[in-house]
Amino acid sequence: MNNLWRPTLTTKEATAICGSLSNPSKMPGHGYALPATRCGIGSLLQLIPKSVCFHCYALRGRYLFPVVRAAMEKRFASLSDPRWVDAISTLIYHSRDRYFRWHDSGDLKDLEHLRKIVRVGLNLPRVKFWLPTREYQTVEAYRRMGEIPSNLCIRYSAHLVDGPPPIHYGLPTSAVFSARAGTTPGTHVCPAPRQDMKCGNCRACWDRSVKVVSYHLKWAKPTFLGDTQ
Repeated sequence: MNNLWRPTLTTKEATAICGSLSNPSKMPGHGYALPATRCGIGSLLQLIPKSVCFHCYALRGRYLFPVVRAAMEKRFASLSDPRWVDAISTLIYHSRDRYFRWHDSGDLKDLEHLRKIVRVGLNLPRVKFWLPTREYQTVEAYRRMGEIPSNLCIRYSAHLVDGPPPIHYGLPTSAVFSARAGTTPGTHVCPAPRQDMKCGNCRACWDRSVKVVSYHLKWAKPTFLGDTQ
């Protein structure tokens, strides 16, 4: 692990390269939001009423504002810039965050995108990173070639509401449960609904030892509520 990395860019230069960090109100630190419309697996799941992505919060509300969409598109376009790793590392370094979320909107683009995220983790060993993803095969391809840094918690997201988390891969997972189904025993239930939709002191999502985190389905569409399982 590289403990000697230091920024060589100014924050202004870094922002010009990779765009600004996002600031999800729930989190104890910043994030990096990409367009949900650019998701790979997620774009397909958005068409399936029983999928989590059918209810995607990043396809509604403030995420539809032109200025927000433009910022996310700029971040997505920047992923191919060879200076991206240094730029995003610089912004996170200067943010003084100790917890960071990849993709409060959007998901992994490809294998090279994941390689770059790993390099950011190596640059900033004192920061704990959380990467929720549905791109299992991209991560599995990386795992066949290299190690995931200990400060990067890649958490596989279940595709279906009330569906089982994909625990067979051996990585941390998450699931979404509806009010009618309830959560599975033995999982860590996200406390945010009881805490004004804030993480508060909870850091389970960043903790690789927490094997399953369950989230309550908040943004249910009426068409889903009329379905049967």
